[in-house]
Amino acid sequence: MGKFYGVVNGHSKEPRIFTEWSEAKKEVTGAKGALYKGFLTLAEAEEFIGMRKETESDDDGLTVYVDGSFELETGRYAYGLVVVSGGEEIHSEGYAMKGEFSSMRNVAGEVLGAIKAMEYAIRNGHKKLHLYFDYQGIESWAIGTWKRNNALTMGYHEHYRKLSVDLKVIFHKVKGHSGNRFNDRADEMAKMAFRK
Repeated sequence: MGKFYGVVNGHSKEPRIFTEWSEAKKEVTGAKGALYKGFLTLAEAEEFIGMRKETESDDDGLTVYVDGSFELETGRYAYGLVVVSGGEEIHSEGYAMKGEFSSMRNVAGEVLGAIKAMEYAIRNGHKKLHLYFDYQGIESWAIGTWKRNNALTMGYHEHYRKLSVDLKVIFHKVKGHSGNRFNDRADEMAKMAFRK
């Protein structure tokens, strides 16, 4: 491993970077769902834990934010998706539905949004996607570090596996409802989908 250790979902729950493996090891040992990796540069570690600014990734692939929502009264879930280029929104969409995955509430919407983001990237000729999300399962189910125990998570993992042949997805976890402009906009698009 390198000199910088990126940790997501450690004991502190906040993404962190360590320069000593002994410290990083304390943060991840026994922490359920912890993700960690060593890097030679600070920039790579920052990208891994989602600290890089949007503009830093714009020149290097497509940037998309996704979020999910759930409507208790109807049992519908929805996704919101926002495509960003040059620090500005260039495309947004949202869609609501009810079905076998309604029991997963807003998580079902966010998974669907991640799939739609990957498909959008491929459809528009991109080879790399910077995918921003606020629920860790979006990355962990895709890459296989979380157990997939239902049709939605298994299907999502398989879909990601097939699409990743033509598309490199770089996952960026952001804190939900923290004032991140585009994450908030994706959340807004998901909620707006219920009005259609």
